[in-house]
Amino acid sequence: MNKLKHLWPYMLRYRWMLLTGLLCALVGAGVEALGPYLLRLAVDDIQAGAVVPAVLLRYGGLLLLVALVSGLFNFGRRLLIAGASYRIEYDLRHDLFARFMQLDQRFYSQNYTGDLMARATNDLSAVRQFLGPGISGAASSLFTLLAVAALMFGVNVALSLVVLLLLPVASLVFFLIGRRMRTIFTHVQDQFGSISTRAQENFSGIRTIKAYAQEEAEIGVFADENRRYRDLNLGYVLLSGALWPSMALMLGLIGALVLLVGGQQVAAGNLTVGELVQFNGYLALLAWPAIMASWMVNLYQQGAASMGRLLEVLRREPAVATAPDSHAVGRLHGEIEFRDVGIRFHVDEQQKTMNDERGTLIPATSEVTQSAVRSSQFEWVLRHISFRVPAGTSLAIVGATGAGKTTLVNLLGRVRDPDEGQVLVDGVDVRELDLAGLRRNLAYVPQETFLFSVPLRENVAFGLHGEEPADVATQLDRAVATSRLSNDLSQFPDGLDTLVGERGVTLSGGQKQRVAIARAVLRDPALLVLDDALSSVDTHTAAEILASLREVMRNRTTIIIAQRVGTVKDANQIIVLHEGEIVERGTHQELVRHGGRYAAMYRRELLESELEG
Repeated sequence: MNKLKHLWPYMLRYRWMLLTGLLCALVGAGVEALGPYLLRLAVDDIQAGAVVPAVLLRYGGLLLLVALVSGLFNFGRRLLIAGASYRIEYDLRHDLFARFMQLDQRFYSQNYTGDLMARATNDLSAVRQFLGPGISGAASSLFTLLAVAALMFGVNVALSLVVLLLLPVASLVFFLIGRRMRTIFTHVQDQFGSISTRAQENFSGIRTIKAYAQEEAEIGVFADENRRYRDLNLGYVLLSGALWPSMALMLGLIGALVLLVGGQQVAAGNLTVGELVQFNGYLALLAWPAIMASWMVNLYQQGAASMGRLLEVLRREPAVATAPDSHAVGRLHGEIEFRDVGIRFHVDEQQKTMNDERGTLIPATSEVTQSAVRSSQFEWVLRHISFRVPAGTSLAIVGATGAGKTTLVNLLGRVRDPDEGQVLVDGVDVRELDLAGLRRNLAYVPQETFLFSVPLRENVAFGLHGEEPADVATQLDRAVATSRLSNDLSQFPDGLDTLVGERGVTLSGGQKQRVAIARAVLRDPALLVLDDALSSVDTHTAAEILASLREVMRNRTTIIIAQRVGTVKDANQIIVLHEGEIVERGTHQELVRHGGRYAAMYRRELLESELEG
C-alpha cells in the first residue's frame, strides 16, 4: 500500500460516491445472508411435515425478494465505485499528461516514447482495475465474510471454528505467491513499454527500413522482444493460476470437514437438518470472498506495480521551470547577452547531443542513464562563451557539425540551463523570467521540423491563441508567402486545408522547413532563431526566402545557424565555434579578410558553386 497511498487525494474527491457504494455493499451483503436462514426455515418446516403449496410459495417468494433486493444494492455498489474509479483514472491521466508537458527535454532523451505511452494506457488501466473491481469486490466480500461469520457462530460454534481457522491458511498462500507476482508484473509492464517503443519506431521509420531492405531483420528483433513479453506473461500467469487451484483445494477441504463434523452432530441430535443446510448455505456464500481474495491479490499487485511506474513521472520535478520569484514578461525588446557561458555533458550523453543537432534522437532508459551518471565523467562541450546581440540586429553562428551550435541557442528558450555563466535577455537572466512568457517571445525554426497530423493551415497557425480569425487569415497568407510555401500550394489537393499526415509524411523536407518558417513568422516574435532552417531547400528558393525574411528580421533580434555562408553573410555579426569556444567573430567582410576558418568555408563554398556551374 506504500505506493497506492498516493491515490488518497484522488479518492477524497469522490469520497461520497465511494462511501455510498460501500454502504450499498454493506446492505447487499446483509440481505444476501438472509437466504440460507430462509432455506433453514423451509427445510425444518418440510421435515416437520408442513409440506403445502402455500408454504413453499411463501418461501420461494421470500428467496426471490432477497435476490432482488440484494441485486439492486450490488448494482448500486458497482455503479458508484466503478464510476468513481473511472473519474479517478481521468484525473490521473490529466495530471500525468500535464506532467509530461512540464518535463524538460532531458527527460524525453532518457525515456522511450513507447514506455511513456504504456504508462499512460496499461498502467493507468491497472490502477483503475484496482480502484473499481478491486475495491468493489473487496468491500462486498469483506462485508459478506463478517455477516456470514456472525451468523455462523449463531448456528454452531464448532463448525464455525473449523471454517474460520482454515481461512488464514489461504491468506498465507496469497501473501507468498502475491509478492512474487508483483515483481514479475513490473517486468511485464516494462517489457510492454519496450515492444511499444519498438513498434512506434518502426512505424515512424518505415521508409528507412524499406529503403535498406531491413524488414526481415526488424521482424526478427520485434519477435525477440515479443517472445520475452510472452515469457514474462506466462510466468505471471503460472503464479496467478496457482492461486485458483489453491483456493479450490481449501474450499474442498473445508466443505469435507463441515460435512463430516456437521453430519455427526445431526446424527447425535445436536443439529437439525435445516441448520446444517443453513450452514452449508453460508459456506457457499464464503466462496465469493475466498475467490475475491485471490483476485484481489492480482489486482493489488498489478495496481501497486503500475502506480509505482506512474509515480516515477508524477513525482519527477522538471529541471527547467519558472522560479517562484520570476519576473512577468510582456513584449521583449530583444537584447541578448551570453556571459561566460559553459555547458557540460556526461561523456555518454555527448553523442546524444550531437544526434539532436542532426535532428535525430537516441533515447536511453532511465536505468541506463542513471548508470551512466554514476560511471561517467563530465566533459565541457562549450565554455567561456560570451557575446552580445543588440536588440533588432542579427547574429550568425557557424561551425562544424557537433560544435554545439544548437545546444547554444537552446539556452535562449531554456530547453536546458547553462552549467556556468548567464544568458540574459533585456539585461535579465532568463532563469529569472516567467518561462511561458519568455517562450511566447521566441520563435524557433529547427532543422528537422515536426508537423502534427492536422491540416496544413493548423500546422502553420500552431501556437497562436486569442487572435481574431480575420486577422489570422491575413497574417497567415503573409507568412505563407514569406516562407515561399505559397509556391507549392497548387500541388496540394486542398491547399492549406490539406491533411499532412503523421509527422508531415506527405511533405518533402524542404516543404516542411517552409511550414516551420511560416509558423515562426506568423507568431511575430521578438526573438527569431533559424537553426539551419534552409538546409533542405534548394539554393534558389533559399535566396528567395532570405530576401523575404530580411523584411521580417528588420527591427527583430535574429540568430541564424547555417552551413552555407550565403545564408549568414548579411548578418550584423558572425561567430565561429570550434572545439567549444568562439575562435572568430566579426562581419562577413572582416572574417573573409582575416583569412581564418570562416574564410576557408567561404572559399570552399565558392569553389563548389563554380564546379556546379
